[in-house]
Amino acid sequence: MDGCATLLCALILLAHSGREVAAINIESNSATDFLVGRNINLSISYNYTENTSVNWYKNESLLLKWDKVITAQVAGYNGRLNITGFGSLVISNSTTDDSGSYRVNVDAIGQIAGVLIFPVKVYDPVNDASVSQSPNAVDESTPVVNLTCNASSGGLAFVWTRDGQSLSINGSFVTLDGGRTLQINLPNRTHSGNYSCNVSNPVDWEKASRMLNVSYSVNSSSLSGGAIAGIVIGAVCGAILLIALIIIAIFCIRKKRKGEKEKNPAGPHKAAIRTISGSTLSPDDPAYFTLNNIMYRNSSISMGSYVMNYGDSTSDYLRNPSPNPPPSQPKVKKATQV
Repeated sequence: MDGCATLLCALILLAHSGREVAAINIESNSATDFLVGRNINLSISYNYTENTSVNWYKNESLLLKWDKVITAQVAGYNGRLNITGFGSLVISNSTTDDSGSYRVNVDAIGQIAGVLIFPVKVYDPVNDASVSQSPNAVDESTPVVNLTCNASSGGLAFVWTRDGQSLSINGSFVTLDGGRTLQINLPNRTHSGNYSCNVSNPVDWEKASRMLNVSYSVNSSSLSGGAIAGIVIGAVCGAILLIALIIIAIFCIRKKRKGEKEKNPAGPHKAAIRTISGSTLSPDDPAYFTLNNIMYRNSSISMGSYVMNYGDSTSDYLRNPSPNPPPSQPKVKKATQV
C-alpha cells in the first residue's frame, strides 16, 4: 500500500517536473471587525482549483480542514463552523471569544501553498450611552466643570460636539481619559449649550447629550476681559475728546471777545456826550464851545472845570443882549469830564 502511494507521488512529481511551479494566490475583500451575535464571514478566492485542500487556523491551532467536504473540525464550536464556496469560513453567532488571528492555507499537489491572514476582532454593541456633569451646579466662579461620557458596553472612541458643532480641543476645552471626559476651564455664560458625546467602536455607535447652564455669579465680572478693555479705552478717548472741546470753546470765546474790543474800543470818546442844554452829540461832531453847548473831544482834550463869563467874546450874548442884565456876580458853569 505504501509502495503504491510512493509510486503515485513519484509519477505526479514526474508529470509536473517539466512545468514551472508557482504559489497559489489567495484574495479576499472581507471585513475583519464584527459585532457580537453577527456571523463572521471570511470569504476567499484563489487562482488554482485542481486537487486543492483548505485548512483554517485560529491562533496557529487547526480549526477546520476542508477538501471538498469538511474532514476535520475542532471541538467546542457546537456546529457554528461552516464552509461556503471554495473554502470560505463562516462562524455563526459570534462572541468576543471568537476574536483572534485567523490563517487560511490553500494547498495543491505540485503548487506552493497560498497563505492569507485575517486579524478578526468581535466588539460588543454600544449600550446605555450617557453624559454626567461634575459639579452639577455651575456659575462663573466655578474653576472647572467636567462632562464625562459613559456607556455600559462597547465604547472605545469618544467625539464631543456643542450645539452640533465640533469643539476645538485647546484653551478652555481639554479631554481626559482618552477623550471620555471633556474638561471646561473657567466656565462662563458663553460656554452654556447642548454638549453631545458620540460613543463608538468600529462597528457600532451611540450618542448622548447634556445641557450645560453656566449661571451668573455676583462674585465674577459680568463682562469679558475684551469688553472691559474696550470700556476703559472708550472712557479715556471720551475724556480726551471732552478736554479738547473745552479748550476749543475757550479759545473761540476769547477770540470773539478780542474781536469785539477791536471793533468797539472802550473810551470816553466813544460814549455819547450830553451837553449842558441836554442835547446829546456824537463824538464825531466838531468840538466847539458856546454858552449853551459844551463839547468834549476825548482823544485830544482833557477838561477840568471852566468859568464862563457873560463877557466872553465867544458868547452869543453880545450879539443877542438880554433885556435884563445879569447880576453883579458872574454865573459859573462847570463842565465835568465824561
